[in-house]
Amino acid sequence: MNFFNRHKQKLTYLIFIIYCGIFVLFRNLFPDSSYLSFIVFFLPLVASYFIYNAYEKKKRVIDLKEYAAQHDYNFYEMPDEDQVGVFKKFKSTKIINDQDKFFNLLVPNDNNQSKPLIVTGKSVVLGGESSTTYYTQIFLYKNNAELPKFFIQRKNTFDTMLGERREYTASQQIGIELYKFKKKEFPHNRYFFFSEDPNIENFITYDFIDILKTGIIRKKALINIESNGQNLIFYKQWSRHSLELMDYYSNLFRALKESLIK
Repeated sequence: MNFFNRHKQKLTYLIFIIYCGIFVLFRNLFPDSSYLSFIVFFLPLVASYFIYNAYEKKKRVIDLKEYAAQHDYNFYEMPDEDQVGVFKKFKSTKIINDQDKFFNLLVPNDNNQSKPLIVTGKSVVLGGESSTTYYTQIFLYKNNAELPKFFIQRKNTFDTMLGERREYTASQQIGIELYKFKKKEFPHNRYFFFSEDPNIENFITYDFIDILKTGIIRKKALINIESNGQNLIFYKQWSRHSLELMDYYSNLFRALKESLIK
């Protein structure tokens, strides 16, 4: 099942191409057939697409309910505004949830701050005449003490190629000034770091930086991290995870959080 989840889009394109090939063959063999045959021929393909999407959504809910039961969470498929309000207090929600719709919320049963709240956001990215929908699973750790505000965003190849020009644009988009470390070797080549707190470098520990660097060396997925002054969120941008990867990222994010807040 993980194979199909990872390659779902490629498999969809492949099936569509095969279906088109069969249709062309059908038209060549039966040139006198009416265009009604075109509609009849493609109707199962369209129906299969919507049926599969509905199945995937239902299966995702079933899997998350099972995960909640095993890990002592309460699960809310469609949480209310009060439940997701805490996620809307971050600058990066404009990136990972521009549809302003959170769903599939997991809340620790005992309100244990060592465990994150987990929710999914939805964004639509325009590209020419088409658009692509992305889902992002967000892990939020509550914190009683005040934190400095900062935002760490992963860089892609395009960001790296444009250099300082892209840094300025990214800063304008997120609404926070870019910060460059002066004493510690933060991996600026792979991450943007935004903060307007003059003491931020004292807060970011060597252990935290080492964990980020280890992920880069091992060629793991780059992640985004934000503090809104009270709570922390962690996420792999535009990704929602299998149950196995949810455990992996929960452990990674907890290690990063504990490297900052003992």
